Amino acid sequence: MITEIPKSEFHERIRRVQKELAKRGLDALLTFGSEAEPQYVRYLSDYWPAFETASVLVPVEGDPILIIGPETLTFATGRSKVDKIRQVLEYRESSEPEYPGARLDTFPGVLDEASAGRGIKKLGLAGYTVAVAPVYTALQQAAAGTQLVRADDILIEMRKIKSPNELELLRLAFRIAEKAMAAVFDSVKPGMTEAQVVGVAQEVIYREGAEYEGHPMYVLSGCNSTYAIGRPSHKKLVAGEVLQLDLGARVGGYASSVGRAICLGHMPDDVRRFLQVGLDAENATIELMHAGAHAGQIARRVQEFITGRGYGDAILYGPCHGIGLMECEHPWMETSSDYALQQDYTFQVDSFLHTREFGARFEDGVRVTQDGVEQLSTYRRELVVI
Repeated sequence: MITEIPKSEFHERIRRVQKELAKRGLDALLTFGSEAEPQYVRYLSDYWPAFETASVLVPVEGDPILIIGPETLTFATGRSKVDKIRQVLEYRESSEPEYPGARLDTFPGVLDEASAGRGIKKLGLAGYTVAVAPVYTALQQAAAGTQLVRADDILIEMRKIKSPNELELLRLAFRIAEKAMAAVFDSVKPGMTEAQVVGVAQEVIYREGAEYEGHPMYVLSGCNSTYAIGRPSHKKLVAGEVLQLDLGARVGGYASSVGRAICLGHMPDDVRRFLQVGLDAENATIELMHAGAHAGQIARRVQEFITGRGYGDAILYGPCHGIGLMECEHPWMETSSDYALQQDYTFQVDSFLHTREFGARFEDGVRVTQDGVEQLSTYRRELVVI
């Protein structure tokens, strides 16, 4: 059992990036990442920033460079699979300490080093949407005269098809998430707060070997269950209300999430009808998935199914999104999607519906195979009353 991606796989990722850079006529690729959005940096280095931000600079030829802030050199040295590490002030934490007297590298110097003095005329950027303003501004000044090109798709496409090592980490992350769900089912009761239930799940995921939560875990009850994205509160659980649970673990960088909508004590008839549609929609989605299936057609058929049951107005988004280094990543599956599923794509089948009074999410991970899917989580995918 592995708990991290081996260094050899990171080296292969760098080689693949360099091959694509040469094909596109790019001199280098610069990725951006932060504590909350580490994916573009972690995929190439295994480095996960804390407080500060980070980048990986990959030249078309030569060795990559991990760029970090002033405080994390010892941390990065022990963590990074990229050996060259440089510290640049603009990657400091958001409170902007000054570090008087610190001997730091500069953006112009790092760019010059990566290009072996030849200069970078065309630079690809990956993670543009998570780049922080100080870093981007410093880059623009340092790379005056350089053509900056969005190239997120280089890493997005590489990350869609998972390697055997990535799949092993995902399977472990989902097993841990299912154990957390089982522990919550065993202990949850009216009168507990949403935050207390999260604590039950957190104890399990860390005890079982997770490095972190797969995402901010959802324990959302009653009117809070209408949230598609939310955080737990100190609201107390009440019998008969919907309790939306979405629990996940992160192992070796790879995230999982298992979602269930349940009731405590009893389940009112209108809630039962609503939850049944969400559960049936998830199962219908899974049945439609296989390599070669058209993503947009799957999303349209699931939408038609939900609408036919009278809940079309409860749909917020399509039935699937990718999962990997982030709990929610490319590819999305929407009615507008125009791509075919490929073997070893990994998805969250995410059936979320909501009214003004309550919402329901049934969510599980799958790996696409030639004739269907490998289900990464299945624990109590049913209507549950506790």
